[in-house]
Amino acid sequence: MKKLLVTVALIIIFSNFLFVSSASYDSYVYSNSDKAQKVPNPYKTSGYADGNFGNIGLSEPGDIFVFDECIYVLDSGNSRVVVLDNNLSFIKEIKLIKGNKEIVLKKAEGLFVSRQGELYICDKKAKTVYVTDKNGNIKLEIISPPKDKVDEDFKFTPISVTVDSAGIIYIISDGSYAGALQYDADGEFIGFYGSEQVTVTAKVLINELWKKILSKEAAKGLTRNVPTSIIALDIDADNFIYTLKGGSSQNVGGQVRKLNTLGNNILLNKDGTAGFFGDTDTYYDSSKNLNVSTVLIDIAVDDEGFITVLDHTYNRLFQYSQTAQMLYAFSGKGNKKDNFSTPVAIDFLGDNLIVLDSERASVTKLEPTDFALNIRKAVYLANDGLYKEAKPYFENVLKYDAYYEIANDGLGTVCEENGDYSTAMQYYKIASDKDGYSSAFSKQRDIFLKKNFMLVTVSVVAFLLLIVLVINYKEKHKKNVYSIKISKGKYPIYCVMHPFKAYYELKVDKKGSLLYSSVVVAILFIVTVINERLTSFHFSSGNKADFNILLTFGKTVGLFVLFVLCNWAVSTLADGEGTLKEIWIFTGYSLIPLCVTVAVMTLLSNFFTIEETAFYITFWAIGIIITFIDLFMAIKEVHGQTIKQTVILLIVTAVGIYLLILIITLGYSLFVRLIGFIATVYGEYRLR
Repeated sequence: MKKLLVTVALIIIFSNFLFVSSASYDSYVYSNSDKAQKVPNPYKTSGYADGNFGNIGLSEPGDIFVFDECIYVLDSGNSRVVVLDNNLSFIKEIKLIKGNKEIVLKKAEGLFVSRQGELYICDKKAKTVYVTDKNGNIKLEIISPPKDKVDEDFKFTPISVTVDSAGIIYIISDGSYAGALQYDADGEFIGFYGSEQVTVTAKVLINELWKKILSKEAAKGLTRNVPTSIIALDIDADNFIYTLKGGSSQNVGGQVRKLNTLGNNILLNKDGTAGFFGDTDTYYDSSKNLNVSTVLIDIAVDDEGFITVLDHTYNRLFQYSQTAQMLYAFSGKGNKKDNFSTPVAIDFLGDNLIVLDSERASVTKLEPTDFALNIRKAVYLANDGLYKEAKPYFENVLKYDAYYEIANDGLGTVCEENGDYSTAMQYYKIASDKDGYSSAFSKQRDIFLKKNFMLVTVSVVAFLLLIVLVINYKEKHKKNVYSIKISKGKYPIYCVMHPFKAYYELKVDKKGSLLYSSVVVAILFIVTVINERLTSFHFSSGNKADFNILLTFGKTVGLFVLFVLCNWAVSTLADGEGTLKEIWIFTGYSLIPLCVTVAVMTLLSNFFTIEETAFYITFWAIGIIITFIDLFMAIKEVHGQTIKQTVILLIVTAVGIYLLILIITLGYSLFVRLIGFIATVYGEYRLR
């Protein structure tokens, strides 16, 4: 009993590791199949300061900004800005002065330093943005826009600010859905910029429909469909404004936007869609008993255009390229200096990252490792189309992580440009880049066809000629339909070739073979295994490394058995004439077209490219249709029913299969939980 419990417990523990989320790793990247893959740490702590800054510790620090190799820390609780050098050593503090009076900050959250050294400080509670010189003397106070230029219910609560090279000031007001407020250098309100759009979902459409149906009074109780507000801003060296939406990530693109002069988002993936930022999976929080997802709270863009966002949920940092491609995620919650308690702001100091932690009242300097430096350099060059120059950096990345997809994808492009298509296909395969693989495959196929044109032509002509000869032979030796006698061994093929009459004759002659039918099912299982292993990469539906022969057995043999059992059970209630043995035989024979289709499609997948997917799908569709016709006629004749009765029978059978699978799944889940509980109780008993 002891050995049994231990064995079962180990199986359960092992099964829990079959799915590994990003929460399991310190540093990771998402593959093209959206699975978290561990990577070497891209950053390491090279500086840390949490002591006294000018004999006073930080209190309620709200933001940081890096300017001219100095780090400016908004120390809201002490109504000052602390200035540190690039080694995190204290230089000075800046107090806000108006006339001869010192200004006390109420709840300051946003900080920006212009190229002239002027400070812009957002005081949320004071509803003011202070503009000071480098010594803290207030030059301008920006307040709410005139009432005639905003909505009646608009409240000016500034939380983030940035300024472009022309002196235009962009301010984010907490909870505003109209975008950033624009002011000129003199503090005059210009208008709104970069407003968010409502994400259209089924819930939104239904909500709007009800608003049109219900009365105005009743519609007031419905949820308002408003866009998500912006919570943070940043600006790059080329004056492009970056915005960060509030709220949790729900696998929807556009949470981070790069805006052009018209306020349109130009931060797009390679396929032209808005990029997604943060974790693609959610995490179960046992303390709150709910699933939580990424909540981004700050954004920083360096001089080379790399974007880093800060996650409040797990205190992680995510870094992206200018094509919204995730490079890596790192750090997290913890007591180590590499981790954070409550990070609130980030900024770049050259290649280094500066992180402000409000709970620890600390500033951390993160330095990129060689792994990250090579990735950044390679991606920067590749995004400019300089793949040959990027090649040595991609190769260096693979020395740290041979399966890093971005590097493999880059080297695949280099090899493809150099005409080494077979090597390019190998790199693309590791990178899970089906489009790249198909492109290199297409060029490799063209070379093969050019070299072997005569051989291919002769083979095609010979194949067509053989078909013609076979047809002519059959026509000349055609027998009278009434004199044909079908043996038991020929009935499977006969049913495929003449489904509209063969199954009727099979029912009458009773020459069905349980052995032959079972052989067909076994062949289906074998060709399905071959299909999953040998289908060309760009047409494969999953990762071949995740191949599970038991799952394949369940999808073929298991599903066949369930169909036969459910059909037999349903037919007994619907006055069906077929016995369990007959249903098995007839259904097995009807699967021969599917066996042929799977085998042929495995072969064709190694000849077609993604651009020829329409032909590939057409062949699949033809095979499935023929299989369904065979199956339909088999079930119709085995039970002696009409077309209408057969349709109903098949629908009810499908529902029965679904319910049976559901019951089996629930039963397995309960069994695993029961064994786990027993193993836990036994473990507690052993300890005591």
